[in-house]
Amino acid sequence: MIFKKINGVFLLFSLSLFLGGCESPQRVNRFTGQTMGTFYTVSIDAPDMDEAHRLQIHDSIDSVLHAINKQMNLWDPESEISHFNQMSSDDTLTISSDFARVIHLSKTIWETSKGAFDPTVGPLVDLWGFGAGSTEKKVPDSLEIARCLEYVGFDLIGFDENKLYKKDSRVHLDLAAIAKGYGVDAVADYLKNRGFENCLVEIGGEVYASGTVKGRPWRLGIERPVDNAMPGDAINLIISVSNQGVATSGDYRNYYIHEGRRISHTLDPKTGYPVNHILSSATIIAPTCAEADAIATACIVLGEDAFPWVETLPSIEGYFLFRKDSESFQEKMSSGFHHYIVEK
Repeated sequence: MIFKKINGVFLLFSLSLFLGGCESPQRVNRFTGQTMGTFYTVSIDAPDMDEAHRLQIHDSIDSVLHAINKQMNLWDPESEISHFNQMSSDDTLTISSDFARVIHLSKTIWETSKGAFDPTVGPLVDLWGFGAGSTEKKVPDSLEIARCLEYVGFDLIGFDENKLYKKDSRVHLDLAAIAKGYGVDAVADYLKNRGFENCLVEIGGEVYASGTVKGRPWRLGIERPVDNAMPGDAINLIISVSNQGVATSGDYRNYYIHEGRRISHTLDPKTGYPVNHILSSATIIAPTCAEADAIATACIVLGEDAFPWVETLPSIEGYFLFRKDSESFQEKMSSGFHHYIVEK
């Protein structure tokens, strides 16, 4: 296992290969594997490849993802992020260009979300029993939370070009809420550079749709966030996207019940407590999957405030499901989201 899945839920289901008509299935080449504690699927709409070419592409996809893991993998003690987490406030770490881009984007979204997206929230996640390697779910007391909040906050990270430092030695980074999206973008960019304009890249439910499949935009299904449902069981909406990233975050797959209360894995970085609102899932369409991944996470923290925030973001659209009871939801979408909906 590499990354523990913290923010994403498997609410996106690729329908393009099943809704594409009667063309020969060999036209679409599929590659699968494991990365970041989950699975990836890459679909390329291209003429038939011979086996040697397929193996080369598959190896190259794995190489791209391996390089990102070496930068942002919390489970690897020699990764860049592990070196940062282990160092003191007196040290400075020189980081790779990919890592620097993720940090820069994280800072931008942290600022625009007014702190709802915060990659330093990891110690709180551990405290509540949702962290990597956690074996016990527990409700901490208010003093433990207050002490932990002393070193949670992206303003405690210093960043200058490719130099990274911390203002408190206890600060830890956890990029699980953006790294999968960035990995998706990296694979999509690699394929474009190799001349593959029409492909769908998915890691653990985060997606980038490039070009078209069989001459039309890629189709994705958005599920209702029903407790204990299997992926693909409850398609609520079908969307059609091209050259965009899509990600969904929600409250319903990673939680526990304490004294009759749902304890969500999504924590508010400002209060230190799990979110407690009626927003059950947020699906974001953005120019990149990294943006969609991080913004969807921020939306689940923001709750009812997510909708007006997304409306202020250029080139971003959102679809929100608010929980009415255990199986019924009220939907709300940003002003441009309806352009992506496929009529059933």
